[in-house]
Amino acid sequence: VHNLGMAYQFAKPEKGSLIAELNLYQNSFRGDENSPIAYQMLEGLKNGNNYVWNLVLQKKLTKTLDLNLLYAGRKSENSNTIHTGNVQIRANF
Repeated sequence: VHNLGMAYQFAKPEKGSLIAELNLYQNSFRGDENSPIAYQMLEGLKNGNNYVWNLVLQKKLTKTLDLNLLYAGRKSENSNTIHTGNVQIRANF
C-alpha cells in the first residue's frame, strides 16, 4: 500500500471551520480480493488506484449548538463512486 494525501483546514473560532482531505491509495494485493481478510487488509479499497476524500463543515449556531456537515467519497478504478453524508447537531452544556 502506498498512500499520498493532502489536507486543508480553515477555522474562525467564533464562526466555525472547514476541513478537506484528499488521499490516493495504490494497492498491490495478491490473493482473493473478496475474502474478509483482504477486505480488512485493504481497508475496504480495491487493487490499483483508489481515491478517498472527506469534507467537514463545522458551524457554530449559538453558544450551545453546533452544526456539523460531513461528506465522504471514494472511487476505485473498476467500481462506481461511493458517496456518504452525515448531518449532526450537537448541544454543548
